[in-house]
Amino acid sequence: MLFFTRFFAFFRRDLMVSLSSKHLQRISFAHIIGRMTNSGAHPIFLVMCTVGIITGLYTLKDREPRLIPALFILGIVLLGMRIYMILQERRRRRDSRAVVDFDALRRTDLISRVPNIKDEIRGHDAVVDRVAERIQRNLGLALPGRTLGAFLLVGPTGTGKTYIGELFGKTLYPKSPLIHLRMNQYKDHQDVSTLIGPPPGYQGYEIGGALTRPVIENPYRVIIMDEFEKSHPDVRHCFFDILDKAQCIEKSSGKTAHFGACAFFATCNEGVESLRTIWSEVSDPITRVGRARDVLAGMTFDKALLARFDDILLMDMLPSVVVAEVACLQIAKYWKQYGIDVHYAAPELLAETVRRNIEFADYGVRELARQIQEHTTPAIETARREGIRRVRLSVDAKKEKILVETA
Repeated sequence: MLFFTRFFAFFRRDLMVSLSSKHLQRISFAHIIGRMTNSGAHPIFLVMCTVGIITGLYTLKDREPRLIPALFILGIVLLGMRIYMILQERRRRRDSRAVVDFDALRRTDLISRVPNIKDEIRGHDAVVDRVAERIQRNLGLALPGRTLGAFLLVGPTGTGKTYIGELFGKTLYPKSPLIHLRMNQYKDHQDVSTLIGPPPGYQGYEIGGALTRPVIENPYRVIIMDEFEKSHPDVRHCFFDILDKAQCIEKSSGKTAHFGACAFFATCNEGVESLRTIWSEVSDPITRVGRARDVLAGMTFDKALLARFDDILLMDMLPSVVVAEVACLQIAKYWKQYGIDVHYAAPELLAETVRRNIEFADYGVRELARQIQEHTTPAIETARREGIRRVRLSVDAKKEKILVETA
């Protein structure tokens, strides 16, 4: 009895130390289990478990003598499986080749899929080509310790910066969901734990990091860091090693996340005017990137972080002609959601949509999508009520109402 009393007193004292630590945590069953499994179970606890197992087997020896050899063989098999898992995990921590199939990456042909990306986005063909060429080059040279590319997309809101990252994600890895990090939610230095996981025993440690855990589960990812400039400097510092060495240790589990098969897209709304001036004065891509780094380093980012991006690209506002093309795509896409194909859209409808978008030019194409939804929703209701599946769209003489005709 004295033995058990001392054991539980020791364990209770261990919990009290946790309560008096700098970061006060809620005591729960998951917290206790986390301390025993991640921080290492106390030797006395392990001895008690072993004694309990041996006692149970000794009791079964007389009742079921044939069961003991079967349990022994099962134990040997489970022990071998556990040893194999430990060796595999240690190998995963040391070598990304155990996680990523670099030979398969080198055989990937992204350039042939670029036309599909250009069909979904308008006005940024030069950006699409440059990103695709860089990723294709890195695919051909894929090795541990380097990512497939990191791109900083600078431009005003609503110019398709996030969308272009989503398109590359769907094209490069159709079966792997992309990781979308909204960096305006990482404004505090403590959000580092959200990104790469809190230490074992802290609340939320079993979930892991928002960046590291998905990559540990599936290393073939495209990662979007939206509004990167709004995150805390400590959060941005986490990307130093990730972009430089293509790996990061998750604090929650101690496992290594390998980013050798990942491509990064960071978006930024700052420094647009300065980059416009640079892009108008300089045509050489290398000189453009060098000057852009100097400009952005004087505003928000560290030079060391900017040097880790493969390219800095400007995605500026679109001209009216391109906005009309985007309007066509948006109308067709919006109606398609309701099972209706748009066979024809009158030029007057597109002109009215472009005119409305000019009034909200500061909000970019994102506002265009909202205007299209507001302008065409009544017509969709009419088409669905009449059972029309293929339509021609036009506007009345006063340009106040969309007319729906069967195509």
